[in-house]
Amino acid sequence: MKINRQEKIMELLQEKKRLKVAFIAEQLQVTEMTVRRDLKEMEQAGVLTRIHGGAKLNEKKELSFSELTHLEKKNIHLQEKKEIAQSISKLIANGETIFLGSGTTIEFVYDYLRVDEARIVTNSIHVFDKFKHDSRFDLILIGGTYRGKTGSFVGTITNDFIETIYVDKVFIGVNAISENYVFNSNEEEGLCQKLILDSAKEKYIVADYSKFNKQDFYRFYSLDDIDYLITDSQLDSETLAAYQQIVTVIN
Repeated sequence: MKINRQEKIMELLQEKKRLKVAFIAEQLQVTEMTVRRDLKEMEQAGVLTRIHGGAKLNEKKELSFSELTHLEKKNIHLQEKKEIAQSISKLIANGETIFLGSGTTIEFVYDYLRVDEARIVTNSIHVFDKFKHDSRFDLILIGGTYRGKTGSFVGTITNDFIETIYVDKVFIGVNAISENYVFNSNEEEGLCQKLILDSAKEKYIVADYSKFNKQDFYRFYSLDDIDYLITDSQLDSETLAAYQQIVTVIN
């Protein structure tokens, strides 16, 4: 799939910084024409620059009000994301119905999940791709209007379905946390996240240390209404203490 090819190209670029089209084609076992199309799309997304005969990696961008693409987010704070994913996996028990939201952190949950069976509900194509070949899971992908930037489905169709379901636990990633509120970059995704949080027995917000004491475009939930906030061990003690006064923090 194109998504998998482009993620592999990013992994190779992270390692080598510059790549030739012929080398990529050999590694992915696809045609050079396919590689050139992928490189063009990735250049438009801002993650690389095409050069004669290949491509070079762009410098990392810091999170800002300009929403990053899935490919840009994927390799930012990688170790912290994996740490959080391990924490999430330990909270999922056999037989539970779990909603996993969109986000590069939550995509890593599959790698650490050791349950024998569970129902996984998601509106993320990237989360779906991680689980789709594993028979342990009853997997439900909620459709709707596709947002290519995050790989998630949103809108009326998505929301109508979410309002009819009930899940044991929901894990939602956010772009920013400030005082008592959580934020993301898009109001449609925010509404979808709000609805599924309202439909869950246990509500978890997921954010690595870089998301704290920041704001983004759309404020969609209050920490007062969240059961747990999951973060990583890099969060400084002062910030951790402040948020522990509002919500139970898992790190």
